[in-house]
Amino acid sequence: MRLILAFLLALAAFGQNAFYLKPGDRVVFYGDSITDQRLYTTFVETFVRTRFPDLDVKFVHSGWGGDRVTGGGGGAIDLRLKRDVAAYKPTVVTIMLGMNDGRYRGFDKEVFDWYSTGYVAMIQQLKALAPGTRITAIRPSPYDEVTRAPMANGGYNAVLVKFGDFIQELASKEGMAVADLNAPVVKMLERANAANPEMAQRIIPDRVHPGPSGHLVMAAALVRGWGAPGLVSTVEIDAKARRAVLQENTTVSGITGNSLSWTQTDKVLPMPVDMNDGPTALAVRSSNFQESMNRETLKVTGLAPGHYALRIDGLQVAVLTADRLASGLDLAELPTPMLKQAAEVHRLTLRRAEVHNVRWRSIEVPLAKDDLTKTASAMAALDELDAELEAKQRASAKPVPHKFELISVPAEAASVPPGFTPIFNGKDLTGWHVSRTNHHGTTPDWKAENGVMTGMQNPVGKGGILLTDKKYKNFEVYAEIMPDWGCDGGLFLRSSEKGEAYQVLLDYRDNGTLFGVYGERLMGVVTWQYQDWRKHWKENEWNTVRARIEGDIPRIQVWVNGAQVTNWSDTANHAVDGALEGMIAVQVHGGTQIWKEGGKHRFRNIAVRELPN
Repeated sequence: MRLILAFLLALAAFGQNAFYLKPGDRVVFYGDSITDQRLYTTFVETFVRTRFPDLDVKFVHSGWGGDRVTGGGGGAIDLRLKRDVAAYKPTVVTIMLGMNDGRYRGFDKEVFDWYSTGYVAMIQQLKALAPGTRITAIRPSPYDEVTRAPMANGGYNAVLVKFGDFIQELASKEGMAVADLNAPVVKMLERANAANPEMAQRIIPDRVHPGPSGHLVMAAALVRGWGAPGLVSTVEIDAKARRAVLQENTTVSGITGNSLSWTQTDKVLPMPVDMNDGPTALAVRSSNFQESMNRETLKVTGLAPGHYALRIDGLQVAVLTADRLASGLDLAELPTPMLKQAAEVHRLTLRRAEVHNVRWRSIEVPLAKDDLTKTASAMAALDELDAELEAKQRASAKPVPHKFELISVPAEAASVPPGFTPIFNGKDLTGWHVSRTNHHGTTPDWKAENGVMTGMQNPVGKGGILLTDKKYKNFEVYAEIMPDWGCDGGLFLRSSEKGEAYQVLLDYRDNGTLFGVYGERLMGVVTWQYQDWRKHWKENEWNTVRARIEGDIPRIQVWVNGAQVTNWSDTANHAVDGALEGMIAVQVHGGTQIWKEGGKHRFRNIAVRELPN
């Protein structure tokens, strides 16, 4: 019995330590310009921080553009290995070289021999400089011959594949790990090119250096080669029984409520993926990234038929049907607070990597021969800043409890985009108030009925504005609108109580214009009008409008029925007293010539998504 128990404990220990990186590891990413981009490397760092929040590992990014197995612009290989790798006392080194070594031409035996000989010598030097270091040799990332015609003489990526085959053979002899960053990217490019050829070309814009979308897939290939877990958390809840049927890598408690609510504390965070970026969304959907590396699943059965708003910490994530919840969804694809927290970890990762790069590339290397007395102290100060950022980065990666809610909502609410939280409840004007100081009037007739907010003049000729009680700085507001012809109104952004604001025009009448930008009682704002608004507009129907304002010098973007129609930037902040925040407001214009008697402006599904400040 003791032997069986010991065996089971050994298996459990192996499972816990299956990931390639260990506590106390110091990882150096070495390579050419693709490593120098600090994209796949920072994605890997963020993945480790978010997926292993208690793992004590350090990272150094040592890529240099143009490098080959003999070195390059940063010095010969012996200098590069000594200064940029061994100096950091690494326990793990990744190496990605080959793109420049093949010389961008068809396969040449002499060039291949030069590369393979140089690679072997480089490995021997590294082992001598840093004994015991675990090396991950990376098969070179691809030269894009999927979205564009292949190079003559057999294509250049075929050369890189041959180089990768050599690396694979050498690794087996030298006891090195291998990660393939070529084949998974090529497969992803093939699927992406079939789905959207124009967008697919943006994944590796110059055929050599991937953008973030390509690097994300490369990072996944590397950590997958290291045995990284793909699971964030799995939760299944039986709504009728009010119990968690399944909870993996998380803790669920306090399941209660007429609809449903619970507290959930995951052990790790998802990998932050910007699905609002076209190439990234295409790359993710053309690969198995989410399924293999970022599973954060939620399944809720037993709900009454209908639509439910999923809110986490009071913020609406999405509106889903009972059937959709019962079939399960991946929270990592939605704008959750957990994803926002992970994005903050990645922001700190990028800052930390940049600080080290400044230390290395702006001070250590260029000033090495200048015999300056302050060089060492400047580098030491940046090392301290690096360490401070790392501490903040690791603290930010610690998961926290979140309050989940499923709230029954009307079917119309399903059109609210994921990540937008309603600010109009559809029943009354709670959270809103009429301005008592607006120059268009102080007695507009605003009502809430059957999910619709309706505004009209009362008495005739007297208008005004309805404002949110809350102020916002950087945000997007979403609304569905259906105004009557002959009525001039507006959607106010960062409004004062008086209605001094940046206004998205809703001037729906002869000679009027919609979706342009106007400074309502703001001095110095040059009005911009959008003349072609009718080609996006649906008469006598509900139209969706999404307006975004951000920046100390405001930039405003507007989308109508999914098409971007406005991309406007001010020359300065013309808000009264330089205000950087304000209320959201909707307007009933005063006067009898600019508002049809008895006319109405209608709004529904008004929701907001706050942006980082």
